Amino acid sequence: MIVGDIANWEKERQAFSPVLQKAVDYIRETDWEHAAPGKYELDGENMFAVVQEIETAPKANRQAECHAKYIDVQYLISGPEEMIGVGRASARNVVIENQLETSDYALYGQVEGEFDLVLYPGMFAIFFPSDVHRPGCSATGGTRIKKAVIKVNKALFGCR
Repeated sequence: MIVGDIANWEKERQAFSPVLQKAVDYIRETDWEHAAPGKYELDGENMFAVVQEIETAPKANRQAECHAKYIDVQYLISGPEEMIGVGRASARNVVIENQLETSDYALYGQVEGEFDLVLYPGMFAIFFPSDVHRPGCSATGGTRIKKAVIKVNKALFGCR
């Protein structure tokens, strides 16, 4: 997992791979405030954005997820904050639904060693396939947020 702030992007950009640079550059250059919810193509199924407007919920009401094919670059556009539970892949995590083969997600109930990451507007987090994450949370729930998720096919990195 990598956490960053779009305000610091120009100073940190060179530390990222060209593929992740493209994803974060897209975040930085897009007028997200006026983007409607939905899917936006950047490079076919290799890289695309999904804009979401959701109401946060307490962590107990959300399921953690991971992906096998895509890396998530999650960017908080607006709202007070978004809490994301984060844990590493582990055989001790409790899988409640495995759709990795067909839909590129697995859902978890229990995640060993899960901790809370808090994003504020302008911040982004990059989740790799080994990063189990529980997005869309807040301490009490009930706050509206708008976010963009850039899905990056890990095959762009030469990974299978």
